[in-house]
Amino acid sequence: MTTQRAQAAAPLARVRWVAPHQMRETGRHPPLGGAAGQTKALHLIPPRVVLFDYGHTLVDFQRLPTALIAAYADIRSHLENLVEHELPEVEDLAHRITGAMDVIVHQSYSEGRLQELDMIDLLTEAFAGIGVTLGPELAQELVIIDHRAFTDSITVPETTIRALEALQAMGLTMGLVSNITLLPELMRADLTSLGLAKFLAATTFSSEVGWRKPDRRIFTTMLDRLGAAPWESVFVGDRLRDDIGGARAVGMRSVLTRQFRDELEGPERAEALRIRPEELDGLLPDRDIQSLDELPDVLRAWGA
Repeated sequence: MTTQRAQAAAPLARVRWVAPHQMRETGRHPPLGGAAGQTKALHLIPPRVVLFDYGHTLVDFQRLPTALIAAYADIRSHLENLVEHELPEVEDLAHRITGAMDVIVHQSYSEGRLQELDMIDLLTEAFAGIGVTLGPELAQELVIIDHRAFTDSITVPETTIRALEALQAMGLTMGLVSNITLLPELMRADLTSLGLAKFLAATTFSSEVGWRKPDRRIFTTMLDRLGAAPWESVFVGDRLRDDIGGARAVGMRSVLTRQFRDELEGPERAEALRIRPEELDGLLPDRDIQSLDELPDVLRAWGA
């Protein structure tokens, strides 16, 4: 389903064109006539900035058992001479620790909390559950080892590289805004090793800002870093509530990618509706795409 078709019938009322450079200089929003008028007016303003979500937008992520076991074999070796009691075997240790952290994170999201959790605190609490007390320095070391399981479970599809190269050739500024508990310095190292950092003028993570999407603070932090106004910016993500709703709330255009997850018509729709379904009522992106390959044409249609 495409949302653009539904919006095409809306009247463009009381809209006056204001050039993007004029709006940045004056700090004014263009005068708009209602929600439909705002959407149509934004489509008259050529986008200058494109912000991306990370997981299931730029990259695919499926936690690989082999990567998890390899990381926790190292963690167990690191700990076995430091604790008095016998540790669980590697596979059991991996599932107990990551399972405990997953429960805490899932509960936080399901309760609608927007303040991000601290990864070192998460790992410390998970190990306390099996009777292991971690000091701050040891917890930091283990977080770095645990991160390897995440890094080794990421794939970057060719469609992502092609799209980013096309947007770079179009002269667009790109950035990344991600909800993640993992340490920002480790995430930036991943972006470099995956060949993505060279396309991104700036990156920000909820683990450094302290607030998750859809909280407006994480969006405005990135816009401020790039010196960009929301009405000349587009957000691309895979989640309706966090990405589309959050971007819309600050005045950005939005594109929903359905390449890895589909919250419009796929099985992920039911998953999204299990948590505060009223927030998704009538929430649609300005455009939806099946692959990032389609993004350059969407932006060209908006004048980029």
